[in-house]
Amino acid sequence: MELGLFQQQNLSLVMTAELRQAIAILQYPCYELSRFLQEQAVENPLIELSESSAVFEKSKKKALQKDRSHQDADIIGRMQPAELTMHDHLLHQVLDMPIPENQAAVVRYLILNIDEAGYLDITKEEMLERFTIPSALFHECIDWLHQLEPAGIGARNLRECLILQMKALGMSEYDLPYQVADHYLDLLAERKLRQIASLLAVTVQEAEQAADFIQSLDPKPGRKLSQPSDMGYLYPDLSVTENNGSYSLAVNEQFIPKIRLNEGYADLLQTKAGGAAQYLQEHFQKLQWLQKSLEQRKNTLIMIAKEIVSAQQRFLKWGPEHLVPMTLKEVADRIGMHESTVSRAVKNKVIQTPRGAFELKYFFTAKIETVGGENASAQTAKLAIKKLVDSEDKAKPLSDQAIAEKLISEKGLSISRRTVAKYREELNIPSSSKRKRYS
Repeated sequence: MELGLFQQQNLSLVMTAELRQAIAILQYPCYELSRFLQEQAVENPLIELSESSAVFEKSKKKALQKDRSHQDADIIGRMQPAELTMHDHLLHQVLDMPIPENQAAVVRYLILNIDEAGYLDITKEEMLERFTIPSALFHECIDWLHQLEPAGIGARNLRECLILQMKALGMSEYDLPYQVADHYLDLLAERKLRQIASLLAVTVQEAEQAADFIQSLDPKPGRKLSQPSDMGYLYPDLSVTENNGSYSLAVNEQFIPKIRLNEGYADLLQTKAGGAAQYLQEHFQKLQWLQKSLEQRKNTLIMIAKEIVSAQQRFLKWGPEHLVPMTLKEVADRIGMHESTVSRAVKNKVIQTPRGAFELKYFFTAKIETVGGENASAQTAKLAIKKLVDSEDKAKPLSDQAIAEKLISEKGLSISRRTVAKYREELNIPSSSKRKRYS
């Protein structure tokens, strides 16, 4: 061993800022990409954004129509009111209730500690410490809280939530559903209806009817007040349209603003000396890198989507049951890219097809062997499992082994019992013991 200076050659990948930016842009769906470009325009004065002409014309027409119809209206009158939250709805109800002043503040504080599902997210000990009130007064405040609508709001657990809803319907502790919810929720979760019937000295059919009634109640009443009134919008990155049996592919660039050089800085870029020249050149290079990354993203998406459309002709004609299995590696080999690049490109991307809108990753599924020698997709197997479960005799539901045997004999799909169980769980289908019906 000795100390000294030695020369050594090695190969390594250096992640430059430009490379990281290109990778990030490749992963962005169109709505996130639009927001990213707006942020870049704020940081780089050389970047100028312009909306797509189709979007601009559409928004311009709407603005003109709105101005003509409301020309003489007051601006404040045209402003939309802020959307009320779940807590706003509950606080408004408190205003109409005869709650004593020494309890009103506690009730309002309890309301502000209700989560989105409608459950009280604060303990009795925390409340007593916060307000230094006696235990009896706390329970009175809880009683006021439980009078709010929808029924079940402000409950401290699922049992209390269900019981509050049953009380609102006029039921009492002598009713069978009330007794099941009050004492045997754990057995109900396991669908052990025979054991519940034995404990309550009723028939299995009566226990099943009580279970069906409990399942009709809302386990998350807060969602009724938390859901936004406006529907969300889907912004597909790609679109496939059909014309006389042939399919054409397009990139939806109308949702992404155009990026170009701000003409106000064009002459200044000719300056060769000074600190301003270096500053402008650096930001001009960032603009060029950004334009190059956007073009690369577009070309990569087109190449991947072309392979999907070419392979999924049967899916586009007849639907999900005819989905052809594909892997990321197969597509990567066809278009001459690395598998990781394809994986990043399909992440969070949506394609609009004649069969509906799907995420690009939807088309990449595992291969399943068939009796005829052809390969089927995992999605095809899932749809077949769902159909078998939907059409089964509910008094004698199919076991996973029975489903596997039917898939081989009726569909030609060679799937093991463990794979059936896996797909069944992914479809949120309970096991055969929990699907069994007694009436």
